Amino acid sequence: MPYKAIVFDLYGTLVDNFSSQAYDQVQAQMAKVLDIPYSKFRQVMLETINDKSSGGYHAVEDNILEICRRLSIKVNTAEIERAATLHYEFSERTLVIESKVLDALDTLKSDGLLLGLITNCRPPIPSAFSQSSLAQYIDVPVFSCEERIRKPSQRIYQIACERLKVQPLECLYVGDGSGEELTGAAAVGMLPILKRVDLTEVYDSHRPEVENWQGIVIDEIAELCDIVSQLV
Repeated sequence: MPYKAIVFDLYGTLVDNFSSQAYDQVQAQMAKVLDIPYSKFRQVMLETINDKSSGGYHAVEDNILEICRRLSIKVNTAEIERAATLHYEFSERTLVIESKVLDALDTLKSDGLLLGLITNCRPPIPSAFSQSSLAQYIDVPVFSCEERIRKPSQRIYQIACERLKVQPLECLYVGDGSGEELTGAAAVGMLPILKRVDLTEVYDSHRPEVENWQGIVIDEIAELCDIVSQLV
């Protein structure tokens, strides 16, 4: 069966993984604005990260309010807005797309392929994505914070296929292997492809799925242009 679509992961795949150290610095700045000890702020932020990515919070401001509630901290609207702005600005800075990636996506679309996106992400990402140069190349973006479901749940892959109007067997899935995303893609019938990346500054540097990977591997998105034509 010829492949009709490619569904991509976002971070570590179409854009670089953001630095865990840089994100820690942003959290420290947010904690300072809110006058909360960083260690306490970070602890509660980590406790709520899964809620946030799966849609538990519709905006960063909501997450900040929840953190303050759990810590019994009183903050005003201005402080919440300043802290949230730090987070929004960081998210925008992480969506820097290299021209070679855009060129590869343009070639894939010219070859008649539909392009989708599935990302486990925080509330600022959908808006930042829509303003990025990447948006014009992606036919169907699927964000966990909007769908209230995360990879590797089979349902989120099915949602992407339904909106692309293709069957999972007609899709390739390309990702850097975070959160068992490749296993999740394979479970619904997609052909998963690992994009090899530097895992030095990510939070989940230990990825058994990646370390034991036996499938197709690429180092650059452009390699897909030849791979797709060879797959039957």
